Amino acid sequence: MKLFRQPTIGMLLALLFTPALLCGQEQPAAKEKPEAKKETAVKEEVPQHGSIEFGVRHVFAGEVYGRPDLPFAPDVLTSKFNEYGDRRNGFVVRRLDLGYDNILGTENYVRLQSQNSVYKNQTYLASFGQYGKFKVQFRYDEIPHIYTNTARSLYVQTSPGVFTILPATKQLLQDRSSIVCGGAAQCTSGLINNNLPGFIATQIVPGENFITPAIERKAGTGLLSWNITSHWITTFLFSREHQGGTRPLGMIFNPSPSASASSLPTGVFNQQSPGTGAEVPEPINYFNNIIKVLTEYGKKDWGVQAGYTGSFFQNNTNALVFDNPFATADVPVLTFAPGASGCPAGAARCNIGAVPSRGQTGLWPDNQAHYVNAAAAFNVGKHMRVMGTVNPGWLRQNEAFLPYSANSQIFFPDSTGALTIPATSVSVLPAASLNGQKQTLAMNYTAVYTPLKDVEVNLFYRQYDYNNNTATFNLTPILGDTIGANAASTAQLTPGDPAATSGSGSLQSTLGRSNPGFNKKNLGFTGDWFFTKKSSVKAGYEGEWFDRSHRDAAHTLENSFFGALDLVPQKDLLIRFGGRHQDRKPDEYVDEAAGGVACDPASLLAARTAGIFPGDHPCGRRFDEDARVLDRLDTLVEYSMDKLTVSGGFQTIQQDFNRAGVGSNSPTALNFLTGAAATTTPYFLYGAMNDLAYTYTADASYTFSPAVSLFAEYAHERYHKRMVSRNRSPFAAAAPFCSAGGCDSANNDWESAYRDIFDTYSGGADLFLRKKAYLTAYYSLAAGRGHIFSRFLGDPTRLTVGDPDRFVLVGSSAAVSYPESVTRTHEVTAVFKYKLSERFMPKVEYRYQQFDNRDYQTSAMTQYMGCISPAGAGPGPVTGCTARQLIGTTSPNPTFTPSPFYPGFVVGDTSAARYLFLGVDQPSFRVHVLTITLEYLF
Repeated sequence: MKLFRQPTIGMLLALLFTPALLCGQEQPAAKEKPEAKKETAVKEEVPQHGSIEFGVRHVFAGEVYGRPDLPFAPDVLTSKFNEYGDRRNGFVVRRLDLGYDNILGTENYVRLQSQNSVYKNQTYLASFGQYGKFKVQFRYDEIPHIYTNTARSLYVQTSPGVFTILPATKQLLQDRSSIVCGGAAQCTSGLINNNLPGFIATQIVPGENFITPAIERKAGTGLLSWNITSHWITTFLFSREHQGGTRPLGMIFNPSPSASASSLPTGVFNQQSPGTGAEVPEPINYFNNIIKVLTEYGKKDWGVQAGYTGSFFQNNTNALVFDNPFATADVPVLTFAPGASGCPAGAARCNIGAVPSRGQTGLWPDNQAHYVNAAAAFNVGKHMRVMGTVNPGWLRQNEAFLPYSANSQIFFPDSTGALTIPATSVSVLPAASLNGQKQTLAMNYTAVYTPLKDVEVNLFYRQYDYNNNTATFNLTPILGDTIGANAASTAQLTPGDPAATSGSGSLQSTLGRSNPGFNKKNLGFTGDWFFTKKSSVKAGYEGEWFDRSHRDAAHTLENSFFGALDLVPQKDLLIRFGGRHQDRKPDEYVDEAAGGVACDPASLLAARTAGIFPGDHPCGRRFDEDARVLDRLDTLVEYSMDKLTVSGGFQTIQQDFNRAGVGSNSPTALNFLTGAAATTTPYFLYGAMNDLAYTYTADASYTFSPAVSLFAEYAHERYHKRMVSRNRSPFAAAAPFCSAGGCDSANNDWESAYRDIFDTYSGGADLFLRKKAYLTAYYSLAAGRGHIFSRFLGDPTRLTVGDPDRFVLVGSSAAVSYPESVTRTHEVTAVFKYKLSERFMPKVEYRYQQFDNRDYQTSAMTQYMGCISPAGAGPGPVTGCTARQLIGTTSPNPTFTPSPFYPGFVVGDTSAARYLFLGVDQPSFRVHVLTITLEYLF
């Protein structure tokens, strides 16, 4: 959208000329004689009580050009340009600073400060007090956050937290996705899949409403500080923050993240696929209240402190209820005899999962936290000082549980065993609410010893306890309301029964896991030697003991060694080095979902031969618990002369998780290919392999004279992460456990490497001309590129059905790289100020911003991503959506259909045939902003 409106020329000109007129009024009637100037020894200063900068701002020639594929033009004022701001046309008060001392003849003072007054990103600070005695302060802040300006939705919020769709629209979607699709008498799943996407893309999406998901934070803080005596001070603080608005939230109505097209039997009205979903605007309307009380008493050699902090969170919208776009009423589980309603002849009875007409989810629950703080510091003799803090905390949450389901056609057994209690009843829940209780304890003790003037030794101990005392409940999961039916009868199976299935299984066993907790202890020491006035060396050690409950690694120990050197060989040169080495090892890594299978090739082969298929791979490791080596290096060189200052720095942080046999990793490589045929380095676990970061910085400044100076800065950041995964498919229920082959084979391992590169440039000049005019101009560019490279690590020629090591990473399962993502932000700024007098200084500021963004995750997003045909080797093209999802269904390197605007981007996914998106994106924009203000000192 282009933004070009007629500027208020009169206001701009008036603002420029008004200071001159006012300044002219201040001039004396007669010109002062030169002799009088010589006789004046001290120049009389203009009394100042504060300043104000006000004026007008105009955004012109702005446009959002990054999404020409959209059928509408996004507004530049709701684009990323204003993501955290409120820059718009009109009058603006940029800053105000007003202060008076000794008001009304007393020793009290009052001060008022503000920034960006009137608009949504405004800040105010008012203070009243007496120096050294007391202070009363109030602060008010507003912070906006716009998520996107490309969103459209069918949903309308009819009451807080309740989002509905017009019944007529739902009826159309239901008809097109069930038996009456397009008026056909008997719709097959293929016919539905062919007609529904084009209908949604051409008939439904154009009628959606434009929305701008955004929130606004408003916070007010009051503070009272009282110096009871010169050694004793007490502070009270109360803060209340409100957040309101909406933000995108994705929801589904089935147990799988995909909302696939129906392949279920047809012939019964309203039996569309239960695999549906939608992005909805999550309603935000909550308050957070914070209370702090602190008192401290200190003398020269000792001091104590005590305090309390309370946090009270209140959500005024506790639940989100939203319509299913494809269902007008709740539908129970139904079964069909062989040969009826699409059920294959000769098969067992077929079933169709329940279809809910609406979904529900709990939002952030009300909660509270209480913390007590106690601290003390005192000298022990002449050379030692000891400090310590203790902070216990109590966290509580007792929000009522929502019913198991919003589907009134799912039932639980009553006292007689009959399925009569609807899932919408809370009577079948194990408890009415959570009654969540957590307790924390943070302790920090430090001793500083200075045996010599230039030597300092620090000994420290830290401990943090996190105990989750919440009771464990046995909950019956109803995943996506797709409870299966008994294949031998028409009865629905009891919720929670392991035999209840729908497709590949929608019911899991009863949930009842214990709540995790942990205890972390850190003990260490450092030594500092200041061998010259500005040079020093530091060395130290830190040990971390981490004990976890109900986690895979119950205990880990991490040893850290670190050091630093500050060297000033001459007064103009500073050389700084710093480094750290950390080594973390778990005593044992036990994943309950791994079924007791050890992580070594022999055990894995034996388990596969025996038909054992753990839920998690035995060699899967979580990076926060697994063995790890971390190395960090920091360097800085800075050289300063009278007019020139240059500096350069380097930092790298390198984490390595791929360690043979350490932390229960495999002692030998897990690679399927070895020797010259191997295409990657050996790996000994599945998960994160390494995490590398490199940062280079350089800057320079040169002062030609007091009136002219230049500066330039550059930073280069490079990030690399690598992980290895395995494609796994569950075994069959009876031998042969994997008749197709390749169910759990290292030949289907694949790796993904994440690489991000960021370059930041900036440069400018400051000019001070004739002690009246100031000109500052600078340019900055932040450019980022992101890559995710994926590739298979096996032998793609092993395609024989039944081969235990059959290669299956082909077609839609292929390990292929993602398109490159690019982000570039340009900014040009020029500021001119002219000092008309001691009181008046007009300022003209011009700013140009350009944001270029291309991200495969969002840049191709539209309200409907299912308008695409299946793979090239599949059925014919979909009506109205002829582009193929991919070409080459049997190739490990298939060709995906590119977006017409973003080459290399996949334009859609057939699994999103029944999923409505908001179309969230932050498109590229460019905008010019002119601001003319007047700074007035009074």
